[in-house]
Amino acid sequence: MRASTRGPGFTLVELIVAIVVAGLLGAVVVQMMGTQLLRSATPLSAAQDASQAEAILEQVQSFFLNNVNNNTSGALDAVYNRYHSDTNATITLTRNAGGTFGVDGVDSMTVVVTVGGVSFSTLLTQERTNSSDASVAF
Repeated sequence: MRASTRGPGFTLVELIVAIVVAGLLGAVVVQMMGTQLLRSATPLSAAQDASQAEAILEQVQSFFLNNVNNNTSGALDAVYNRYHSDTNATITLTRNAGGTFGVDGVDSMTVVVTVGGVSFSTLLTQERTNSSDASVAF
């Protein structure tokens, strides 16, 4: 009889099977990753739009707060004059003047900031009408 003198290593069939299996797994992983990468762009852009809209709304609120505490009667006018033609985002200012808002007839303004498909809104009121009224804080 002849003794088997097989050396260390893999046979050609084993190598071919390993390469085919690795290729199939690689193709599946690439297919899944490509789909996920295409889907991830939409939430990322929405998050960027939301962040930008929130930052702009915070600027509007900060400007209003500064004006309502230092220039009590003209805070809503100052906000309107500064932001009604802003081109960085869509800022919609709806003024409800003439004592038609609320039980006390408080002058108000609705501010809606839209960036991309994301909108944030707030209601600014001119409740502080003279310097003896309490300061406003957010």
